[in-house]
Amino acid sequence: MASDPSTQDAAPERASAAEGLVTATAVGSPTEDGVDAPSVQIIDTPEVRVHRFSDLIASLAAVLGVVLVLLIGAFAHETTVGLSQDISGFSAFLQRLLVAPVNVFSGIVTLVVPALVLGELALRKEPRRMLEVLGAAVLAFIATVIATATTEHWGGTELLDSLSVPGAGGVMEVQLPAYISAVAAMLTAAGRRTDRKMLSASWNILWIALAVAAISGIVTVPAAVVTVLIGRAAGLLWRYALGSTADRAYGDSLADGIRRAGYDPKRLVRADGSDGVASAASIDRVSTAMGRTRQGRVYELTTVQGHQLLVIALDGDRQAAGFFAKWWKSIRLRGINARADVGLRHTAEATALVSHAARTAGVRTARVLGMSHVRDTMLLIYQRPLGVQPLADLPAEDVSDELLDAMWKEVEIAHHAGISHRSLSSDTMLVGTDDATGDPVVWLTSWELGEVASSTLAWRIDRAQILAMTAVKVGAERAVDAAFRNLSTEELEQSGPLLQSIALPSTTRHEIKQERDIKVLQSVREAIVERLPDADVEQVNIARFGVRQVVMISAGVVAAYLVLAGFNTEQILTALRGANFMWLVAAFLLALLTFVGAALAMAAFSPVKLPWTRVLLAQVAAAYVALVAPAGVGPAALNLRLLTKRKVATPLAVATVALVQVSAVVVTVGGLIVLTLASGSQGTLTALPSTSVLIGVGAVVAVIALALLVPKVRAWVSKKVMPTLRQTWPRLVQILGQPWRLAVGLGGNLLMTIAYVAAFQATLLAFNQHVAIVDVAVVYLLGNAAGALVPTPGGIGTIDAALAAGLTTAGLDAATALSVALIFRVLTYWARIPLGFFAMRWMEKKGEL
Repeated sequence: MASDPSTQDAAPERASAAEGLVTATAVGSPTEDGVDAPSVQIIDTPEVRVHRFSDLIASLAAVLGVVLVLLIGAFAHETTVGLSQDISGFSAFLQRLLVAPVNVFSGIVTLVVPALVLGELALRKEPRRMLEVLGAAVLAFIATVIATATTEHWGGTELLDSLSVPGAGGVMEVQLPAYISAVAAMLTAAGRRTDRKMLSASWNILWIALAVAAISGIVTVPAAVVTVLIGRAAGLLWRYALGSTADRAYGDSLADGIRRAGYDPKRLVRADGSDGVASAASIDRVSTAMGRTRQGRVYELTTVQGHQLLVIALDGDRQAAGFFAKWWKSIRLRGINARADVGLRHTAEATALVSHAARTAGVRTARVLGMSHVRDTMLLIYQRPLGVQPLADLPAEDVSDELLDAMWKEVEIAHHAGISHRSLSSDTMLVGTDDATGDPVVWLTSWELGEVASSTLAWRIDRAQILAMTAVKVGAERAVDAAFRNLSTEELEQSGPLLQSIALPSTTRHEIKQERDIKVLQSVREAIVERLPDADVEQVNIARFGVRQVVMISAGVVAAYLVLAGFNTEQILTALRGANFMWLVAAFLLALLTFVGAALAMAAFSPVKLPWTRVLLAQVAAAYVALVAPAGVGPAALNLRLLTKRKVATPLAVATVALVQVSAVVVTVGGLIVLTLASGSQGTLTALPSTSVLIGVGAVVAVIALALLVPKVRAWVSKKVMPTLRQTWPRLVQILGQPWRLAVGLGGNLLMTIAYVAAFQATLLAFNQHVAIVDVAVVYLLGNAAGALVPTPGGIGTIDAALAAGLTTAGLDAATALSVALIFRVLTYWARIPLGFFAMRWMEKKGEL
């Protein structure tokens, strides 16, 4: 028996067995010394069947294994054929050593193994599992038959050879034994190999039978492996879809695990929000709040001695899901590294370590009283704080400044000891009042994501989480006042940029949505700036990628593939050998001139005076940012940062950058018209369109006009257009009052467009291709527009394809057009990236970005 847990007082029972228990189990199993344990009242909702996330991951791994084996068989054809021939060389020896071994093992696999599986399930009285096993076998059989048919119909020669053996008359036939897949699926659906000795022995027999079949030349080695993997994938998917019997600790095993940890249970009540439990017992608010934040099952425990404790049950079948969730978060977010939990026991031990370290450092947190491992569940027994309630349940008017200070104090104690929590919310903070002094008391709970020896970034995230949490509760002004009382100016300023939804726990995000105050985080930042006018609290990007970035990169890969699919290295090298490299050098220098044009436009439209070198280097650095940002987005982001670093208000900075972009569009369109009129040229692409084209354009205009008659369409267009117009119009009015600034800004954009068109023309001349300057301008502008419409990073793929297609339309042959387009992109995009990298590093070092 363990000693009294901390200073816990005995508490009266809150529910009886007559209150409609979800599950009432009288546990009286004998203990290790042979004495019957006292009965335990358990209020729970046992989950009999679970959908193991690990089964889904394992099935995907099996599918990837099939693909990998097929690739090896196709691309390492000689190796796999040689291996099969070497193995088949043992066939004669095997036939002399054994009497018809193939038939014997085939009979065992086909009849004996399935009979053993079904027979054992029948003895265990599991008729449902028997049906599930048969269903998995049928699914695997059908999947193998389909795989065989598709391989024979669409498979390449190398792939067919790796899976084929000589059939009747010496004809090669694809041999994927469907019955082997069915048996593998049966064994998979019957349970895990480590669960029962019969399953382990059956798997061994299956692999021996396959080895004998491969040696005898009945099946190739790749085919044998693929067959088993198909069965495994089918069985795992089937088991995941239907669910499998939970190996979690419930009932008597749960009570037995608590006894192993050193405590005699008298009453257990599920407290993590399971259906029906709340109505069956009066669960206190502390246990309910911990149930919302803990990763495992949470129970209220009343011991025989009357102590009130908490039990956290971590289940192995949920371990894989938790691991991948933390792994995904650490990949997606910068500076957030997942704790390296390699197993269920390690997770429990690491959580207990952080909790113990925090308590040792002086943080008021629940003490870990015991641990045990029973079945597939790790149990952690915690001290239960008395006389407190979750901050979430405390009315806002009862939150005093002293309480806010106490919350900050507990967190800063942890930080001074190098410990971070990383999931601070109104559910993980328990608040109360000291009976002796009347001072507020704060407990920190739920350290599952916490770390010892953590980074300063983790501490900054903790502070941002408290700021957001308290702002939702008491308002931005009081939250910031409390932060100023407890943090240094530097600490508070560093936390401001992390005030963003992605860094907040789900509880806080939900509270923000419930309050319908989506600007609460912006209000906190504004309150900080009011106190610290020089503070830079604009959001920093801590997400490496999101859905938009994934779509952009995918589109870029597809576009690049389409370009490279028609890439003929020999033709391009031939074209390069005859190219005039002086014109290529001129094209590169003209591409560098575009930086000057972009810098002129930015400097002219800026509301504050910007150092010329800084503005120019920002445009150069944009060439490096273009690796991950769509065409035009990189310069806009850097220009915005350049303005905000000089304390330009965010709305004004956004309006300035938008004005620069809008003016660039106006200049390019106007420049094309002026160029056409001035040159008097009638190029191929600027000739009057045909009647059919004019009819088509008119039809499109008519459809757009009719669509705008629909109120919802007009509202959608207005929603997209009006914000930009509202942002740019006031700044445009100011610029119109300064004609010289307007002239310089428009001139800079015009210089940038002319430089790009001239670089494109120089590239054409390098290949001795003479195209009307108007046609060159049209091709370039259309290609650039394509890059903006399809937001791939730097317009990779889309701009290249559009330029090549435009040059082909202008009269160039396809090979030359592609060569010119690719070389132009190398000179104006790829060759400028190293310059952008060094400019970016220099500006970051100087604190400009």
